[in-house]
Amino acid sequence: MDTKTIESDIILFLKSNILAEEVVITPTSVLRDLGVDSFSIVEIILFIERKYDRIVPEHQLLPENFTSIRSIASLVSQLEKIQIG
Repeated sequence: MDTKTIESDIILFLKSNILAEEVVITPTSVLRDLGVDSFSIVEIILFIERKYDRIVPEHQLLPENFTSIRSIASLVSQLEKIQIG
Protein backbone atom coordinates (compact mmCIF):
# COMPACT_ATOMS: atom_id res chain seq x y z
CA MET A 1 0.00 0.00 0.00
CA ASP A 2 1.36 3.39 -1.02
CA THR A 3 2.09 5.61 2.02
CA LYS A 4 1.65 8.83 -0.01
CA THR A 5 -1.92 7.82 -0.84
CA ILE A 6 -2.59 6.95 2.80
CA GLU A 7 -1.17 10.32 3.88
CA SER A 8 -3.45 12.13 1.40
CA ASP A 9 -6.50 10.17 2.55
CA ILE A 10 -5.84 10.92 6.21
CA ILE A 11 -5.21 14.62 5.54
CA LEU A 12 -8.50 14.82 3.62
CA PHE A 13 -10.30 13.05 6.49
CA LEU A 14 -8.81 15.46 9.05
CA LYS A 15 -9.72 18.52 6.97
CA SER A 16 -13.27 17.26 6.40
CA ASN A 17 -14.04 15.96 9.88
CA ILE A 18 -11.71 17.18 12.61
CA LEU A 19 -9.69 20.31 11.86
CA ALA A 20 -10.85 23.82 11.06
CA GLU A 21 -10.79 24.71 7.39
CA GLU A 22 -7.95 27.22 7.72
CA VAL A 23 -5.56 24.80 9.48
CA VAL A 24 -2.54 23.97 7.33
CA ILE A 25 -1.54 20.33 7.61
CA THR A 26 1.34 18.44 6.03
CA PRO A 27 2.43 14.81 6.43
CA THR A 28 5.02 15.91 9.01
CA SER A 29 2.80 18.27 11.03
CA VAL A 30 2.68 17.34 14.72
CA LEU A 31 -0.97 16.47 15.26
CA ARG A 32 -0.99 17.58 18.90
CA ASP A 33 0.18 21.05 17.80
CA LEU A 34 -2.77 21.23 15.39
CA GLY A 35 -5.25 20.53 18.19
CA VAL A 36 -5.78 16.84 17.53
CA ASP A 37 -6.72 15.23 20.85
CA SER A 38 -7.21 11.65 22.01
CA PHE A 39 -10.85 11.61 20.87
CA SER A 40 -9.73 12.66 17.39
CA ILE A 41 -7.09 9.90 17.38
CA VAL A 42 -9.89 7.39 18.04
CA GLU A 43 -11.79 8.84 15.06
CA ILE A 44 -8.66 8.48 12.91
CA ILE A 45 -8.25 4.85 14.00
CA LEU A 46 -11.88 4.11 13.13
CA PHE A 47 -11.41 5.80 9.75
CA ILE A 48 -8.35 3.63 9.05
CA GLU A 49 -10.16 0.46 10.04
CA ARG A 50 -13.13 1.23 7.76
CA LYS A 51 -11.19 2.69 4.82
CA TYR A 52 -8.43 0.10 4.58
CA ASP A 53 -10.01 -2.99 6.19
CA ARG A 54 -7.21 -2.98 8.75
CA ILE A 55 -7.38 -3.31 12.53
CA VAL A 56 -4.84 -1.43 14.60
CA PRO A 57 -3.74 -3.99 17.21
CA GLU A 58 -3.60 -2.89 20.82
CA HIS A 59 0.20 -3.21 20.96
CA GLN A 60 0.42 -0.61 18.13
CA LEU A 61 -1.67 1.99 19.99
CA LEU A 62 1.43 3.91 21.00
CA PRO A 63 1.83 7.71 21.03
CA GLU A 64 4.77 7.55 18.62
CA ASN A 65 2.53 5.88 15.99
CA PHE A 66 0.13 8.85 16.08
CA THR A 67 2.39 11.91 16.20
CA SER A 68 1.99 12.89 12.54
CA ILE A 69 0.23 11.87 9.35
CA ARG A 70 3.47 10.26 8.20
CA SER A 71 3.75 8.11 11.33
CA ILE A 72 0.12 6.99 10.97
CA ALA A 73 0.57 6.20 7.26
CA SER A 74 3.68 4.18 8.07
CA LEU A 75 1.73 2.19 10.64
CA VAL A 76 -1.18 1.58 8.26
CA SER A 77 1.12 0.35 5.50
CA GLN A 78 2.46 -2.30 7.91
CA LEU A 79 -0.92 -3.61 9.04
CA GLU A 80 -2.31 -6.81 7.60
CA LYS A 81 -5.64 -6.79 5.82
CA ILE A 82 -8.55 -8.24 7.79
CA GLN A 83 -9.52 -11.69 6.60
CA ILE A 84 -13.32 -11.86 6.37
CA GLY A 85 -15.09 -15.21 6.27
